[in-house]
Amino acid sequence: MTDEQQALLKRLTAALAADPRVHAAWLGGSLGQDAGDAWSDVDIVVLVEEPNRLVCIADYRTTHPGLPPLVLSHVVHGRVLAAITPDWERFDLSFLTPAELLSQDGAGLKLLLGDPALTPPPRIQVPGALQPLGPLVTEFLRVLGLAPVAVGRGEWLTMQQGVELLRHMLIDLMLIENEVPPGSRGAKRLNAFLTDDQRAWLEARPPPLAEREALIAANAALARQFLASAKPLATKLGAPWPTAFEDATRRHLKATLSLKI
Repeated sequence: MTDEQQALLKRLTAALAADPRVHAAWLGGSLGQDAGDAWSDVDIVVLVEEPNRLVCIADYRTTHPGLPPLVLSHVVHGRVLAAITPDWERFDLSFLTPAELLSQDGAGLKLLLGDPALTPPPRIQVPGALQPLGPLVTEFLRVLGLAPVAVGRGEWLTMQQGVELLRHMLIDLMLIENEVPPGSRGAKRLNAFLTDDQRAWLEARPPPLAEREALIAANAALARQFLASAKPLATKLGAPWPTAFEDATRRHLKATLSLKI
């Protein structure tokens, strides 16, 4: 941890230790798993009783003794207080009940205060399910097939959005190829989950300008890359392939944009 992260953690821990409603607290998130870096936020799991949860969240959202001032605080899923300080230090306080704490993986928690016996046991790691391939392929073809609509209307900004959707779906496909289940990576981490070749392909193709030819070329490049990878992957996984939809989309793009993919 950086000096700033350590100082913030110390300040948060002291405030929680002074609160009689808090039974225990743990450092979680990437820092709790020893996988964090200088850009990681400080995630703390806080054990409280159910009747105190909403009151605690309300108290910690406002000016609370011992806590830094906040420029943003919002509640996620009714139990996580996500906050940002004036110096753009980020922290999350997850207020969990004893029953909810049992579902946590103790291997990723470091005790900050309270009885060590309250720490949940390490969870047996079971490989997560991959994102289904079939719906991803059909949605890719559907968005791709809408390109002529944007071209016909001269909606270059809308078409840029469509290209971004296709790019996101290509990345999802790459993650399936690499056997990365949804939720197994942080929202702000991607590099480590792609191969060098995949990253090189994406980095070599920045978002296109809002111009007709550049946008059509971007659609074509994404489509060729996606389909070239998705077809053998579908065979490998035994997933059905929407042949009729693919053929119709190819004919549609050729007839409207003279585009072969």
